[in-house]
Amino acid sequence: MNIANRAFSLVRSEAIAALNVTVEEYEHVSGAKHFHFASEHQENVFLVAFRTMPTDSTGVAHVLEHTVLCGSERYPVRDPFFTMLRRSLNTFMNAFTGNDYTAYPFASQNRKDYFNLMDVYLDAVFFSRLDPLDFSQEGHRVEYADSNDPASPLEYKGVVYNEMKGDTSSPMSMLYQAIQEKLYPTSTYHFNSGGDPKNIPDLSYEQLLAFYRTHYHPSNAIFMTFGDIPAEQQQQKMIDLALSKFDAEPQSLIAVSEEPRYKMPVSSNETYPVDDDDLSKKTHIVLAWLLGRNTELRQLLRCHLLSDVLLDTSASPLRKALEQAEFATSASPMCGFEEDHMETNFMCGVEGSEPEHADQVEALVLEVLNKVADEGVPQKDLEAVLHQLELSQREIGGDGSPYGLQLMFSCLPAAIHRGDPIALLNLDSELVALRKEIANPKFIKNLVRELLLDNPHRVRVVMQPDRNQGAAIISEEQTRLRQHASKLSAEQKSDLIDLATTLKQRQEETEDLSILPKVGVLDIPSSKSFPNASASSIAGTNGITYHQLIRDLPALDVTQLELLPLYNSVVTELGSGGRSYLETQQLQHAMTGGISAFSTIRSLPDDYNLYRGFSTLSSRTLNAKARPMVELVRDTAQQPRFDELDRLQELVQQLATGRQNSVSGNGHQYAMAAASARFRP
Repeated sequence: MNIANRAFSLVRSEAIAALNVTVEEYEHVSGAKHFHFASEHQENVFLVAFRTMPTDSTGVAHVLEHTVLCGSERYPVRDPFFTMLRRSLNTFMNAFTGNDYTAYPFASQNRKDYFNLMDVYLDAVFFSRLDPLDFSQEGHRVEYADSNDPASPLEYKGVVYNEMKGDTSSPMSMLYQAIQEKLYPTSTYHFNSGGDPKNIPDLSYEQLLAFYRTHYHPSNAIFMTFGDIPAEQQQQKMIDLALSKFDAEPQSLIAVSEEPRYKMPVSSNETYPVDDDDLSKKTHIVLAWLLGRNTELRQLLRCHLLSDVLLDTSASPLRKALEQAEFATSASPMCGFEEDHMETNFMCGVEGSEPEHADQVEALVLEVLNKVADEGVPQKDLEAVLHQLELSQREIGGDGSPYGLQLMFSCLPAAIHRGDPIALLNLDSELVALRKEIANPKFIKNLVRELLLDNPHRVRVVMQPDRNQGAAIISEEQTRLRQHASKLSAEQKSDLIDLATTLKQRQEETEDLSILPKVGVLDIPSSKSFPNASASSIAGTNGITYHQLIRDLPALDVTQLELLPLYNSVVTELGSGGRSYLETQQLQHAMTGGISAFSTIRSLPDDYNLYRGFSTLSSRTLNAKARPMVELVRDTAQQPRFDELDRLQELVQQLATGRQNSVSGNGHQYAMAAASARFRP
């Protein structure tokens, strides 16, 4: 028996046939948890996460995420994380600060590279050097506008500070945070875990160190691994690189406390800055309920089912009422069930409204809920929701991030809150039980009363535009900086100039990067195996059939090209095959995993001045419903209902509102698009 086997004890092992993995749960003597997803996949994925539950909005967890990746005991270079991007064959590298955890994942298909990255990551998180200069660079600092001139005004600088300044300027971000503050008055979700720019400058270096010492300990860590490298081999590396250097003494338990429940619903009026003089139809009105723990699996599925029944499509009763309301342009992007928090929540509401319509919105929502509680919903709608739940359980994704990482993040919240993450993956038996429950006509009626109508822990947030708020925020920041500048001694002014100079020199220093591990040509296999593809009339993988209808785009003039994105956005939201959009939406929900439309324009391999365009309709479903899905995609392509003019106007309004709300939070994307617009392959 090796050291790893003695230090890690196997708690259980469970095969999940629907996902083609076996999940093994281990516990280390230090208290660390390890969940290994044994699979035949050669792309191995690693994640270490820590419960990080801040008690203020200084962004301590977020600043820490940045600074731990700025050098460690064995790798004391300025930026080992980004340097490894260039010295690695990784298929994924990143770090995330959530509301109640911080995670450090990576993936690679090369074993040497995989363990190189594990070496760097484990040294970074457990033995970070946390240089005060990195805190100033990544977190926050004050600096003269002319870094060498103490007569120039002071400015706030810092990577996290500037990142959150952009993030919190988004109306959706401000709305979400306002809802969280009211819905969770006492727990960690009350605060902005990323950091509020008003509060980030209050974070001290000493507070960062204290947070690191209490939170980045093995007893507060969750390891997750995926792929074909055995758990024992991974555990031996974890022990050699990090865990053997910690004692097994238990640390203080870090956990989220339950919220005391409101006895009566709460209302809140908020504002957000706009630059437009026209403030009409720019108010957001949202209702939110606090629900139960996210570790109670059966109740979690019930909440998902209720949310989907009410909101999933334009034919769903609550979404239909919100989209067709005369006092708003569309349903709020905040609509839905949120399960990541220890205590979950449900939200619904509208955007593009006026403050005086708040009572009408609330009355409309409660009217729909009461109707569902009295009359229920058609059995076929409940069956359609179960179809969606089973589809999401079986689907093996891969777009954007590794499949193994998707599995990890789907069950990480349960592990963070000491629930059962394996149960969240193996839902087959729970889906069978839920299918029996929905056969009872009173099931959905009782559920909407229990979770929503009879639940007094409800908040209503009305967020309206304010033409002067943006200037007020800037003025407040400048006043704070002037006050700070007025209190500086000559020595402190000199220190600020020295800090700016030191940081600039540090960024320009040439470092010895040879201390970092790397892969060479000899470490790369000379050949690569690819999955075999076979063609058949109706074929599925893991019980799922995927279908794409790809058509050549005809020659389009400039006006038609400008309309192409609009076509892709609306064609799947309209009626088809002679059906109304509501009937088509119901069919999509019952027979598919949704239909998406997109276009691509690609240059020819031998001449980049020549190109072809393609229009694609894509869908997926359970094998048993493959033929109805294919027929529905065909109808969407050949017989869309562009005569549904009211529906078209509604969709365009929704698109316009969404695009308008996204501007402030996507400046970097617009800049990248503008910079690359004149380039060709």
